[in-house]
Amino acid sequence: MKKEFRSFEDARKFVRKLNLKGKDNWLEYCKSGNKPHDIPTASWTVYKNKGWKGIGDWLGGRTRNFRSFDDARKLAHSLGLKSSTEWIPFSKSKDFPKDIPSHPDRIYKNKGWIEWSDFLGTGRTRNHRSFVKAKKFVQSLNIESNQQWRKYCNSGNKPHDIPTSPEAVYKNKGWVSYGDWLGTGYVHKKKFRSFSQSKQFIQALGLKGSNEWKEYCKSGEKPNDIPVNPDQVYKNKGWKDMGNWLGTGFIANRNRRYCSFEDAKNFVKKLNIKNTSEWTVYGKSGEKPNDIPGDPSKIYKDKGWKGYGDFLGTGRTRNYRSFEDARNFVRKLNLKGTSEWREYTKSGNKPHDIPTAPRTVYKNKGWKDMGNWLGTGFIANRNRRYCSFEDARNFVRKLNLKGTSEWREYTKSGNKPGDIPNNPDYVYKNKGWKDMGNWLGTGIIATYKRQYRSYNDAKRFIHTLGLKNSAEWIEYCKSGNKPDDIPTNPAVHYKNRKKKKSNSSN
Repeated sequence: MKKEFRSFEDARKFVRKLNLKGKDNWLEYCKSGNKPHDIPTASWTVYKNKGWKGIGDWLGGRTRNFRSFDDARKLAHSLGLKSSTEWIPFSKSKDFPKDIPSHPDRIYKNKGWIEWSDFLGTGRTRNHRSFVKAKKFVQSLNIESNQQWRKYCNSGNKPHDIPTSPEAVYKNKGWVSYGDWLGTGYVHKKKFRSFSQSKQFIQALGLKGSNEWKEYCKSGEKPNDIPVNPDQVYKNKGWKDMGNWLGTGFIANRNRRYCSFEDAKNFVKKLNIKNTSEWTVYGKSGEKPNDIPGDPSKIYKDKGWKGYGDFLGTGRTRNYRSFEDARNFVRKLNLKGTSEWREYTKSGNKPHDIPTAPRTVYKNKGWKDMGNWLGTGFIANRNRRYCSFEDARNFVRKLNLKGTSEWREYTKSGNKPGDIPNNPDYVYKNKGWKDMGNWLGTGIIATYKRQYRSYNDAKRFIHTLGLKNSAEWIEYCKSGNKPDDIPTNPAVHYKNRKKKKSNSSN
């Protein structure tokens, strides 16, 4: 049964209220048990071509806009870095501009990217050999695959006039494929057997499932005219699912045809299964008919489903306690959070008239969130009520915190009141928020708001330091001796600015 998700706009609106700060936080939330079923975990897949712009946009943060390839390369040339090995640590430093990608080879692929030496401006590969001469040299190396080619390129043995990315350098100059480049005879666009011929060959192997199929593909025994990805190659040419391909009889869930809820229930009641644990064992036994679902609660939701007691015929969970009575019982257990609640529901100590999934059973009947259910006082982010920006800032300034790091430590200490947000920049956006210096009262001005010296004045000052290269410049910036009105990233700050003479130079 295909899962129905909310529209992209409605789902994003819900998610943004959670105040999550990154992909890791998002995945943690998805595992917490608090995520509604109609909000997808793999949102980037479900909403592809339906509004998806990136995890930053999804969570309510910023979607990164990178500079053009030419502008990024111009900056890279000014850094004096010699290789991608030097680029990587720089990309992780605090001085790295936010509008420059840490992986330019991926972001600028097909947008001007040739190779690292071109991007960094080392001057090593300005003139490449002709395609014919380069290919002749490469084929003399007897490299057998793309993987071996990449390893060779990273070895330091490759001549500078042989490009790392020949497909870019020799585009429209003779390039065909890596099989042609390496001389392996591998043709990128293979001619495969017909679907029926391939399936007949594969079914004779007796493979049991997807894992065995993957192992077979890696074994080196698969003929070249049998595709690794048959679902793509034979799409609209006979492909159904892996069970049909391997001949196991296994039917993908999306293609299964299940019997009606009443017929399934009547069949299952005759098995005399007593609880969900026995049902799980039965589902894995291989004896369950294919038209009886392993997860009947999902398949028959809104089609008659009332609970496993009704489905199995045990009659144990027909009537749950009222929300108030159930909550009063649960609060006496003194459970601390969602994890402890889950452990308790699996312990066998939970009464049958207390539901395992209270948010579903008591939806619109009093349910608020897990904190209210357990009595911990924890309030879900979407339901929190924060104090005004002014009151929050006055409170925080009295703490005498020195910077962002100390603020983060404080939010994790357990001492922060519940009506002071962890992420004030998000909660008080357009409500008074300026920057962390203003929030903490340190007087530190955010970099993007600082007033810097003119280009000529800054350059005159830097020349007096006698710095020899970008590496010494970076060390100087970290030393603590740099004046605040001299930018750490001059290439960013003075980009496209007119070099005006300051009044002091007149």
